[in-house]
Parts: sequence; structure tokens; C-alpha cells
Amino acid sequence: MQEINSFLDSEVVRRSRQWNQLKKILAKALPAEFVQKVSYANLDNGKLTIFSDAPEWTSRMRFYNTEIIEVFSQENLTVVDVQARTVPKPEARPPAG
Repeated sequence: MQEINSFLDSEVVRRSRQWNQLKKILAKALPAEFVQKVSYANLDNGKLTIFSDAPEWTSRMRFYNTEIIEVFSQENLTVVDVQARTVPKPEARPPAG
């Protein structure tokens, strides 16, 4: 029997694994209530982008850039820039058209 991963796009699997790793590291760097508000994160060439669904949480996360960089460094991951972005939940977006 084949594993389910053999049916999935390798890029999707890679991104899912990366997201799980980033979420665990962010949980060490941010207070629990902040981690709950993180929708997704991506690390690419030393740039960590953290997505939240609410602008007030995005603004607050920016105060933790130094702690985030330090914790990622302890995990042997290089982060030179942290960006926090707001992406509304799909049901909160206005209808297209």
C-alpha cells in the first residue's frame, strides 16, 4: 500500500512540514495568545513572514522581532528579517466582483 504522501505534491508536503516546524519554534518565542492568532508563517532566505487574521495582532507581533530572531538562532535557523502581515479570514473578505 502506498503512503498518502506519494499522492501529494512534494511542494505541498514540504510547505506543510515547514509550517509545522515554524509553528513549534514560534510557540517558544511568542506568548501563547499570539501563537493562536498566527494563521501561517514562511521562512525564505532568512526572511520570516508571519501571517495573522487581525491587524491588532499583527501590530503586536512586531514587538517580538528580537525574541523571534533569537529563538530561531537557537534552533540553528537564520532569520535576518521578520515581517508580520494581515490576511483576513476567507469569510471576512468582501465578495469578488
